Amino acid sequence: MAEARREYWATRIGLILAMAGNAIGLGNFLRFPGKVAAYGGGAFLIPYFITLFLLGIPLFWLEWAIGRYGGEHGAHWLAPMFYLIAKKRFGVRGAKIAAAIGGGLTLAVGIMLTAYYTNIIGWIAYWAGWCISGKITSITEVSQAKTAFIQVLANPVYNLIPWIVTLVLIAIIVTGGIARGIERAAKIMMPLLFLFAVALMIIGFTWRTPVRPEWDSLKGFFWMWTPNMAKLADPATWLEGTGQIFFTLSLGIAGIIPTYASYIRKEEDIALTALTTATLNEICEVILGGSIAFTLAYAFGGPDAIALVAIQGKSPFALTMVAYPAFFGRIGLAGAALGAMWYLLLWFAGVTSAMALVNTVAALLEDFGIRRTYGSFISILLLLAAGIPITIEGMLTGGETVYLDFTDFIVGSLLLVVTCLIEAILGGWFVWGPEALEEVNRGGYIRIPEWVWKYVISIIDPIFLIAMLVWLPMSTKIANFLTRHPLAPTFVGISVTLTILLFIIGAIMGYKCAEKYER
Repeated sequence: MAEARREYWATRIGLILAMAGNAIGLGNFLRFPGKVAAYGGGAFLIPYFITLFLLGIPLFWLEWAIGRYGGEHGAHWLAPMFYLIAKKRFGVRGAKIAAAIGGGLTLAVGIMLTAYYTNIIGWIAYWAGWCISGKITSITEVSQAKTAFIQVLANPVYNLIPWIVTLVLIAIIVTGGIARGIERAAKIMMPLLFLFAVALMIIGFTWRTPVRPEWDSLKGFFWMWTPNMAKLADPATWLEGTGQIFFTLSLGIAGIIPTYASYIRKEEDIALTALTTATLNEICEVILGGSIAFTLAYAFGGPDAIALVAIQGKSPFALTMVAYPAFFGRIGLAGAALGAMWYLLLWFAGVTSAMALVNTVAALLEDFGIRRTYGSFISILLLLAAGIPITIEGMLTGGETVYLDFTDFIVGSLLLVVTCLIEAILGGWFVWGPEALEEVNRGGYIRIPEWVWKYVISIIDPIFLIAMLVWLPMSTKIANFLTRHPLAPTFVGISVTLTILLFIIGAIMGYKCAEKYER
C-alpha cells in the first residue's frame, strides 16, 4: 500500500530547487550576517568552512541516503527510516526504540520550530506590506521602527493575520503533493528569490553612498572578509560556526531532508545532486546574503550599522525587524522599492523552508491513514497551538520574545545536534555504513570515497557532535531567559511543556508506525 501511493519529483531541476528552497531560508539572509558580525567577521568564516566540509556536506549526503533508502521501502519520515536502518544491527526491539526517538524528534522539532519560524515570516509579510504601500517612508530612525514592531507584537490583528494567511498558503501548497504542489511552488519562488537577491547585491555594490559620502558600501563588504583573529580563541566562535552550518543546510531539522529525498527514484543520482544543492545554498548565504547585508547596512548606517548587526548577532531575526526598516525609509520611494524586494525575498525564503517542515508532518500523519489534504491542515492547527504563545506574550509584555528565543535554543540548536548525532551513529560504518555508501553512490554522477563514511561520518562527526552537546548548554545562560521579564518563567515553562508533550506523542507514533515494517 505504501509503495502504491508513492510520489516522485517530476524533474531534477524541480528537486534541486525544492531542496535548495528547503535549505535557503531566513538563516541565509538574517542569521548568517548576524553571526559573522558578532564573531569577528572573516574569523567566523574559518570554523564555518571547516565545519561545512567536515560535518555539513558528509551529513548532508547521509541524510539524502537515509531518505531515498526509506522511500524505497515506503517510509517518508524519520521514525520508520530509523527503524529500517537500525533493524539489522539492533534487532526489532532496538529498531523500534530508534523509531520512537526519531518520531519524537520529528514531531517536537517539526511543530515547535515551524511555529516560531512562520511567526517570523508573518512579521516579514507585515513589513513587506509597509514597503509595497510606501508607508515605510514614514520611518527614518531605528527607534521608530522598533516602536512600530512592538506594536505588531502587541496587536493580535497585526500579528495574527499575516501569520495565518502565510500558514494557509503553505497548507494549500503542501496539499498539492510533491510534484504538483511543492515542486511547482519552488519553480516559481526560487527563481524570484535569486533574482531579487542578485539585484540587491548589485545595488549594494554600485549604489555605494546613498545617505552619506563616507558611508561607502564597499567598506561593509571588506569588513565582512577581514578576520578579527582574536575571535578564534573564543570557543563560541567555533560553536556558532558549527551551529550555522546545521541551520543553513537544514541538518537534523525534523528529518525534512530525508523526507524530501524519499521521493527520489531508486536509480537517480543523489551524490552530485546533494552537492549541487549544498553549493547553491552556500552561494546564496555567503556570496548573496553576506554581500547584501554588509554592503546595504554600511551604505545606510555606516559603522554604527555594522555594530548594530554585531549586537543583534545573538538574535539576528530582530535585525531586519528594527534596523532595516529605518534604513529603507531614509531614502524615500527608492528605499520602499528596495525594501519590497528585500522582504519579498525573505518571505519566499521562509515559505519554501516552512513548506518542507509542514510536508514532513503531513507525511507523518499519512502513515496513520490521514490523507495529505487533511494532514496539511491538521499541521497548521498544531502550528497555531504551538505558536500562539508568541502572540500572547507580545500582548502581555509589550513585545518580549522569550518564548520564541528559548524555543529556538531548545529545538533550533540542541535537538538539531541530537538528531544529527543519532543519524551519524545509525548511518555510520559500524551500523549501516557500507550500505549507506552503496546507497548514495548508486546512480551517482560522482562517487563518494569510502573514507568519508569510515572516518568522517563514523568517528570525527560523532566526536564533534558530542562536544557540541556538552558545550551548548554550558555556553548558553538559561537564567538570561528567565530574568528578561516577570512573565518569562511562565513562557519558558510553556515552551518546555509543549516540546516534551510533542516529543512523547511523536515517540509513541514512531514506535507504532514501526510495526508496519516488521517484515
